[in-house]
Amino acid sequence: MNGLAARLPVPLVTRPGWRNALVAALGIAFGAGVTAAAVRAGGNSAPLLLLALALAPALLYVVVARPLVAVLLVLAVIPVGAVHLPTPLISLQAIEVAVLGVAALVVLRRLGRGESPLPWANQLWWALALLAWTLIATSTAVDTTLALKQVALLGGGIIFVPVVLAALESMEDVRRMLSALVAVAVGIALAALSQGVHYQSQLGAETVSGRLQGAFDHPNQLALFCSMTASIAAGLAFGLRTRIARLLAAVAIAPIVVVLMLTLSRGAWIGAGFAFFFLIFTLREARRAFLLVGVPLIIVAAFVGSFAPGTTETQIVGQRARDITTLSPYDGRSAIYAEALREIRSHPLVGVGPGDFPVAAERAGSAATSFFPDHAHNLWLTWGAEVGLPAVAIILVLILALGSALRDAGRSAVARGDRRDRAIMAGLGAALVAMLGQGIFDYLLRNAVLWIVLWGLIGAILVCAREYRSVPPSPAPAEGASPSGRS
Repeated sequence: MNGLAARLPVPLVTRPGWRNALVAALGIAFGAGVTAAAVRAGGNSAPLLLLALALAPALLYVVVARPLVAVLLVLAVIPVGAVHLPTPLISLQAIEVAVLGVAALVVLRRLGRGESPLPWANQLWWALALLAWTLIATSTAVDTTLALKQVALLGGGIIFVPVVLAALESMEDVRRMLSALVAVAVGIALAALSQGVHYQSQLGAETVSGRLQGAFDHPNQLALFCSMTASIAAGLAFGLRTRIARLLAAVAIAPIVVVLMLTLSRGAWIGAGFAFFFLIFTLREARRAFLLVGVPLIIVAAFVGSFAPGTTETQIVGQRARDITTLSPYDGRSAIYAEALREIRSHPLVGVGPGDFPVAAERAGSAATSFFPDHAHNLWLTWGAEVGLPAVAIILVLILALGSALRDAGRSAVARGDRRDRAIMAGLGAALVAMLGQGIFDYLLRNAVLWIVLWGLIGAILVCAREYRSVPPSPAPAEGASPSGRS
């Protein structure tokens, strides 16, 4: 079931001699890598890295006892995930180091149990195809260093998926992982709100400084994180097993959405709107809640807002909302889009190189020379310009494969009488819809934290597909009995 890649290593690792040798080699490599990074880092980072080495045996013990801890450790790093840590080869961010560290621990655990190093899912072949094509595009990159960093980021995200597949052993583990992610999001939102809002508007509401960005490098990054985690929280509000847990999930939506609004990211607002309509369309529970709670709240908010004294913050938020479909004339998006299309026409197969759009956009003849863009302000244009049209096609097929797996798992959940699991899957789908919606107007996945969160959610989707592919249908409930016996 795990595919050819998962089956091939099994005969080797089940031999005690080979297994012990592999475990020993991986343990030595892990320790040597952390030590080398600590020596290279020097200064304040070295003690932290050496402390991580000292804690490695305890972490290994905990991961062996409860593999879910591996994923929770990565989620715990999110608030400081963007911190750069020197390594012997290239500089990695803290969340990338966390992924590599827990991946090593999970592999050690599985090898010690005589299992394949990591499980697999058929949808990940498309992810490997994307990685392979990105490597091919690296050979013609304008800036090889930038290209290798993007390859490392892509590889780290893909590695995290089988780690999630190995660590999450049931749908209840999926709930625990997503609940932890929402808890982290609430903490980040409250910390951002505690900093206060100090907008300074120029040229109307088109250019505003002082926007919330929290633990991220840019307000739009925080906005994407909030739109995705708000979707997850909404799924949990319908999908957790107890009423208290569902109530807490519903309450968690409020601070996340407030911060989302205060980031003033119109692309994220649109993405969140798409996610909202996805949930309304997918879940009858969401439709009922919207009619009973959502509509009255909107009416009350509109009534109060029309009579309450306006503040600078509310005026700016309102102006940004009214101009939600208007492209700002000050960020040069038209020129940036034109440059991306020009690069695609010039290099349709392999692009200008992974992560190299900023370099290509500054070359002579570029339509965006004076804007210094970091990306093409669009997911598809960025990948097309940097890695070529084949990469765009691979991403599209991967999304369709994930959507198909999630749809089939959701239908199986409904057929087996468990709409709580269906709601969890709907929240995961809505989070991807939020990302794709914002991806029409922006490209924020160069941020390692958002990138790893995205692949973690992909891993959770594949766990749902695995669980509902491996469990036989339940017998029809007796007359008057509760489906699946769950509240």
